[in-house]
Amino acid sequence: MQDNIETLKKLEDSDFHGFTELNLSCPNVVGKPQVAYDFELTEKILTEVFSFFTKPLGVKLPPYFDPAHFDQMATILNKFPLVFVNAINSVGNGLIIDPEKEQVVIKPKEGFGGIGGEYIKPTALANVHAFYQRLNPTIQIIGTGGIVSGQDAFEHILCGASMLQIGTQLYKEGPLVFDRVLSELEAIMNTKGYTNIEQFRGKLKTFGE
Repeated sequence: MQDNIETLKKLEDSDFHGFTELNLSCPNVVGKPQVAYDFELTEKILTEVFSFFTKPLGVKLPPYFDPAHFDQMATILNKFPLVFVNAINSVGNGLIIDPEKEQVVIKPKEGFGGIGGEYIKPTALANVHAFYQRLNPTIQIIGTGGIVSGQDAFEHILCGASMLQIGTQLYKEGPLVFDRVLSELEAIMNTKGYTNIEQFRGKLKTFGE
């Protein structure tokens, strides 16, 4: 994280005025835990960062799996003038096996690595919606995880995402994925009678509503 803080200081002193993302979640640094699973450390780092950084800043988070952790992290994030939260990073330390070779597929860390793509969409949607319900409305959410189609994009927005990030499918399909997903999303919106995303963003229904 010290490298990140030094980079942010250079950005603060530069002519760059765009958005910056501070990744508090990297499951692939050998010997290092994910910062955002340490709530006390996360608050300490953000306090230091915002003592000098004045430009638009957001954070990327790992997946959380317990409502208490959503509450704890949201309470911390709401203390700072963040522009966005990106949820989620890959699910850390998954294991994929080649049954023919009877060995792991990922080389580093004896096979343990971050899992993304379609596998993680339910977890990503849960995190997007949980933080949408808890964060200050001034903090926008970037929905990340398992977006392959326009329907996936629609679900992320329905959960509260203002923007979307596509990684795994971009790797598989190339830049044309953006046009395809957008076209599919527009088709869904047309079918439902929506003309802009604010008409349905964050309006996920539960039973009884």
